[in-house]
Amino acid sequence: MRDAIRIRYTLLPYFYTLFREANVSGVPVVRPLWMEFPSDEAAFSNDEAFMVGNSLLVQGIYTARAKHASVYLPGKESWYDLRTGTAYKGGKVHKLEVSEESIPAFQRAGTIVPRKDRFRRSSTQMVHDPYTLVIALNSSQAAEGELYVDDGKSYDFKHGAYIHRRFVFSNGHLTSSPVGNSRFSSDCIIERVILLGYTPGAKTALVEPGNQKAEIELGPLRFGGQHAAVAVTIRKPGVRVAEDWKIKIL
Repeated sequence: MRDAIRIRYTLLPYFYTLFREANVSGVPVVRPLWMEFPSDEAAFSNDEAFMVGNSLLVQGIYTARAKHASVYLPGKESWYDLRTGTAYKGGKVHKLEVSEESIPAFQRAGTIVPRKDRFRRSSTQMVHDPYTLVIALNSSQAAEGELYVDDGKSYDFKHGAYIHRRFVFSNGHLTSSPVGNSRFSSDCIIERVILLGYTPGAKTALVEPGNQKAEIELGPLRFGGQHAAVAVTIRKPGVRVAEDWKIKIL
């Protein structure tokens, strides 16, 4: 249970971004599989799994004391286990071990999910914490995602007091660009960039502007929890979440 609560807190930036999308467009935060995969017939009758936004898939467990679950992962691209980073092929059914501590959840290849990984007792204590970007690469070694931030307590966002960023990873470059016009400021930085599906090898990344270098290493996929999974990680690029920047893997 503690691990589940920690995951929920780390994903709050992603959830908040989804609720902004729901507020503006009416698209629900929790979605049936067929909504994201309308051309995948196997997803039409699947009512045991669901999407959280366009990036995460969760498989419900509806049998008491179940030890295994058959999980259908739609589409042609891979899916990455949210806890371990293990890649699974899309368009197939996978039989996986489950427990009360390991309900299957996956990040879709081609997406970028923002997180905040510091352990806190409440969301208000997380306001100034740094961000982690989890990049799940697809077969083209590309991904994209968004982050929305406002003060979380007022209606000033209606007057442009918010941050809305679009992240794109392609050709070894990660860029951050604005979505719309906003005038909200934040000192929060990007602390880590995790690359799922990226072959280890590169040791350095170049951060622009500033022409600064950041180290690339195998780092923990998550802090805490029961798994010691590691992934290729760009450490401390130090870029501000509210600004334009580019990170190039050398």
